[in-house]
Amino acid sequence: MRWIRIAVVGAFLLTAATAAVGGSLAGSDGPASEPATDPAASSSAATAPSAPPDLTATAEIRRSFMAPGIVAIAVTNHGEAPVQVGGVELRSESFAPLGVQEFDAHVPPSTNPRDLLTSYGEARCPDGVDSTAAPAAVVLDVTTEDGEAHQVTLDLPFPNGTLDRLVHEACAALAIAAATAIELGDLATAADGTLEGDLVLRPLDGAAVGATEVRGSVLFTVAFPPLAAGPIAGAAGEPVTVPLVFDAFRCEGHAVGDAKQPFGFTVWITIDGADPIATPLPVPDAQRDDLWAMLDTRCDHDD
Repeated sequence: MRWIRIAVVGAFLLTAATAAVGGSLAGSDGPASEPATDPAASSSAATAPSAPPDLTATAEIRRSFMAPGIVAIAVTNHGEAPVQVGGVELRSESFAPLGVQEFDAHVPPSTNPRDLLTSYGEARCPDGVDSTAAPAAVVLDVTTEDGEAHQVTLDLPFPNGTLDRLVHEACAALAIAAATAIELGDLATAADGTLEGDLVLRPLDGAAVGATEVRGSVLFTVAFPPLAAGPIAGAAGEPVTVPLVFDAFRCEGHAVGDAKQPFGFTVWITIDGADPIATPLPVPDAQRDDLWAMLDTRCDHDD
């Protein structure tokens, strides 16, 4: 009977092997199983940061509303979605750093830039009034439409005419302030209704100062009869006096009401015989009141 048991066991093993092979073949004919998903990879793809926005910037002077110490950083968004600017920092060796200045500015996609009126620090003048601006960049803290925060550094064009002008004006002002005190004296009404007063230049540290021209503002003219014959200059340490005559220039109501710098007078000063430097003529409050009163009278404005 032993051979019978051996035959039964052999038949069983053969059946099991056949079934296993059949199952394997059947499995190979069926659809391929889905690859295993990596949860970490999916999470990384879902949280991948967005690309920085496509922005450019230039420095501009908008004379209709600019204040001293301010430059317009004009930002253009070349992308397809708006961005929000939360901070701006101007970086240049030509200006003392002021750090990040907070903004809340919306910059949509457009070929038209959005002006961000940004303060700049005290100018550095390695070459005196001949100093020019070093390379500059602006750093923007921006948020894209998906809520992602980015810090974008944009190089400003170089050489930069706008920053050169700001450096020159600031360095000229520092040179003037170190060499002379500029004073506009009391104003008196002349027989024809105009105002007369003296511009006085008081030299500092023994400088020899003078004047070549005085220019009026958007509302007032300035005449300077003695300068018509040529520049006036004093000896080292000697004060210089230039008589001035102020008159109304614009009387229209809209011109008077819209004037941004009604007392933006300019005087050209010489220091020790060097080329003239343009600088603002300071106008004290009392003289401003006199000029407004004269304008009303000369223009027949109602009270």
